[in-house]
Amino acid sequence: MKLIATDLDGTLLNSNHEVSKENAEALRLAQKKGIEIAIATGRTHSDAIHICKKANINAHIISNNGAMVFSKEGKKLKSYTIDKEYLKYVLNWLYENEYVFQICTDKNLFLPYDIKALLEKDFEKAKINNPSIPTNLVNYMINFIFSQEGIKLIKCKEDILNLDLDFCSITAISIDKEKLNYGRQYYKEFKELSMVISHEYNFELTNNNASKGNSLEYLADYLGISLKDVTAMGDSYNDVSMFQKAGTSVAMGNAEDDIKNICSHVSMSNDLNGVAYFIHKLMNKLKLKSTLA
Repeated sequence: MKLIATDLDGTLLNSNHEVSKENAEALRLAQKKGIEIAIATGRTHSDAIHICKKANINAHIISNNGAMVFSKEGKKLKSYTIDKEYLKYVLNWLYENEYVFQICTDKNLFLPYDIKALLEKDFEKAKINNPSIPTNLVNYMINFIFSQEGIKLIKCKEDILNLDLDFCSITAISIDKEKLNYGRQYYKEFKELSMVISHEYNFELTNNNASKGNSLEYLADYLGISLKDVTAMGDSYNDVSMFQKAGTSVAMGNAEDDIKNICSHVSMSNDLNGVAYFIHKLMNKLKLKSTLA
């Protein structure tokens, strides 16, 4: 094994959105053994870097669901951005259909200034069809969103469209399942952009060439590593493209059965240090092979 790529949320991060001591130590152990480490996430590059620095991890970064690839030295290796024409179309659609959204570059997340009010309105509509929705869900989502690095609030869509920036990903959010499924189906059939799901209440749009899998393949080639020597770890549907490329695919114990069924291995859950568990298992296997040789 020469390269390990791990997702963040639901995989390397526990339910408190933190890298455990066990997971951080396991990644550093793998690096000491000469294995390259990559983070593959839907988050921005700046947010992923912030998390890595806090955990004392130096890793290559695949950010924005594969739209950006950075070396561990911070060099931008590849980018797949969203055409301004499609950005304008989607932004108009999001406003017209009253979706909460975040639009990202590699450094910043642009959010509606009234995002909490929008989420509360969405929550009230969703609760009509599903009274069992947890009452603290909005606060939980707001706290998670604002825990990320590089947030900028916008008052209107022109605040985005007038910027001369490379936008990498668009995330639409809704607690209302009917509304969410409508958006997912609409953009599944929208041929100009790729749609992935990374959370129970969202869908994300990127350039058609952007995926964690394509960017993992690009990074492996850049490092001179065969895909058969790559391990990919994840828990959600936006990780599937990685699983399909990597020689070894690992689902966390907290992943849905659909995800577990397509992976070659299933580890412990993210709250039970699933990344560390599999790395130690891998290290022991490599040690045994070395001893037998």
